[in-house]
Formats: sequence, C-alpha cells, structure tokens
Amino acid sequence: MHYVGVDLHKHTLVIAVENAHGPIGRPVTIRCRETEKIVASFEGLRPFRAVIEASGSYRWLYDLLASRGEVVLAHPRRLKAIVEGRAKTDKRDAALLAKLLRVEMIPMAYVPPRRYQELRDLCRARARLARHATQAKNELHAVLTRRNIHPPFKTPFCRGWIRFVADLDLGFVGNATRDEALRRWDHYRREIETLDLALSKAAASFPEVPAIMEIPGIGLFSALLIIGELGEPLRFHDARQVGAYSGLTPRVDQSGGHCHHGSITRQGSPWLRWVLVQAAMKAPQKDKALANFYTRVRKRSSAKIARVAVARKLAEICWIRLRRHHRMKEAA
Repeated sequence: MHYVGVDLHKHTLVIAVENAHGPIGRPVTIRCRETEKIVASFEGLRPFRAVIEASGSYRWLYDLLASRGEVVLAHPRRLKAIVEGRAKTDKRDAALLAKLLRVEMIPMAYVPPRRYQELRDLCRARARLARHATQAKNELHAVLTRRNIHPPFKTPFCRGWIRFVADLDLGFVGNATRDEALRRWDHYRREIETLDLALSKAAASFPEVPAIMEIPGIGLFSALLIIGELGEPLRFHDARQVGAYSGLTPRVDQSGGHCHHGSITRQGSPWLRWVLVQAAMKAPQKDKALANFYTRVRKRSSAKIARVAVARKLAEICWIRLRRHHRMKEAA
C-alpha cells in the first residue's frame, strides 16, 4: 500500500509518497492542467491511499482519483492544530500529509455526494448575487440621502421609485454614480431571476424540500441551501452535532474548576449559519414554541444571543425532519 500526500494549489500540485517503511523518493510537482500525467503517476502507485487538504478547488482532483484508489479529505483547521512547523514549503506539506496518512492521524473532512455539491454551488451563487444586489441598493440609498431626497413611495425599488430616481438631476457626478448603481442592481436582479428558475428545477430532485418549507421563516431558497449545506442527514448522530457543525454552539474553555462559555465557534459552513440566522428573525413571529424559546433566552441575555439560539434550534429541527424523511424513504 502506498500513502500519498497531495498539496494542491490553483496551478500546481505536489505529490509525496510513503509506504509502510517510510518515504519513497522525493516529492514531485505536476501542473494541474496535466491531468494525464497526474493519472499516470497514481496508476503507478496502485493500490494507494491519498489525502488532499480541503480547499475551494479540491473537487476535480478528488473525482479524478476516487475511481482509482482510496481518497480522503483532510480538515484544514484540525490539521493545523495537529502540526505546525517552523518551515513551511509545498514539498514539506505534501510529505507531512503522506506521513500523517500512514499513521492514521488525518482529521477527516466530509465530501458531499455530487448532487449535494452541485446544489451547494447553485445556492451559494444565488446568495452571492443577492449580497451584491443589496450593496447596489445601499449605494443608491446613500446617493439620495447625501442630497436629502426622499422619493414619495412607500416601497423602494418599485417601478415608480426606479423611474423617479432615474429622472432626478443630481449633477454630473451624482448622475454618473446613480446610473452605475442602477445598472448594477438591474443586472444582479435579472441574474437572480435566472438562478431562481434553476433552483425551482433543482427542487424537483429533492423531495424533502416541503418538509423544511413547513418550518416558519424558511422559503424555497432557504430550504435548498440548508439541504445542500447539511448534506446527507444520516451522517450526524444527534442534533447537538448539527448545532456544532453549523458553528452556532458557544466556545467552552474548561480547566479544573474553571469553565467559561464564550461566543459561538463560527466553524463549519458560513452559508448555513447565515441562512439560519436570517430565518431566526422571522420564525418566532409565526411559531409559538419558538417565540417562547426566544423570550426565555432573551430574558437572561441579549436579543442577539436569543436570535442565535433560535437559529441553532432551527438547525436541529431541520435535521430531525430531514432524518425522518430519509428513514421513511429507506423503509419504503
């Protein structure tokens, strides 16, 4: 058995190989575009176990190698906690990954199935567009506020509001900045509509969506984002793991008789954490049980902490519903 550590970058990857007795040769650097050379290198190492550090670009290499041997994904934060040397180079990193893999010390990261990964990519793209559109809206409001202009419309960005703002004479600089922000907002609005259609089609492949949409404060986009970020629900053993995975559990510093609970860990998916907090702003208004829970937490802490607690509770509720759906599907 060969143990292969792969240090992957945007344009290159470094491969270091070990067997049961130790390192074999020197680490090799290959350009990412040379996929045939990469495949040939690993074919000569079969059977092998390879480890790749989780990053934004690991998926293509994982799919390329998974059919030829065992490939595992290393959790970057936990890996850094295990080892942190004074000297850091790509070849040292690859060799270290191979050594840790050989002695079974790689902290594993979750690799979602292809359908969940594609849903994640689609939902994250839509969320990024929404953020850019909001930024353009805020800049338009700032242009008007600096000139003390208040459009006579209750609803911003309705057709009348847009027509009113577009017809204003704000001077050379004001007109230029307003027109640019309007064009940018209109571009993101149209792109969001296109992705919303794609999300509606994608929802047909996930029959568990209605179970999540029954929860107050969660619509179609939020449900798909939660499903994509959680992945396979049966990989979690209990609801507490889901709260920890979403990064909504408090940090704990315990030593002897001292125990301090700090702010939330913010580990895991930031997109999942964001959508749960957004849903937590509306859920207590429509659900009596969540409203009572929010009130109890609010009495002994702040509104922000109570909202985060509701978000963690929503994560657990979503997981319970998804687990129930998948178990019923398996039993059918």
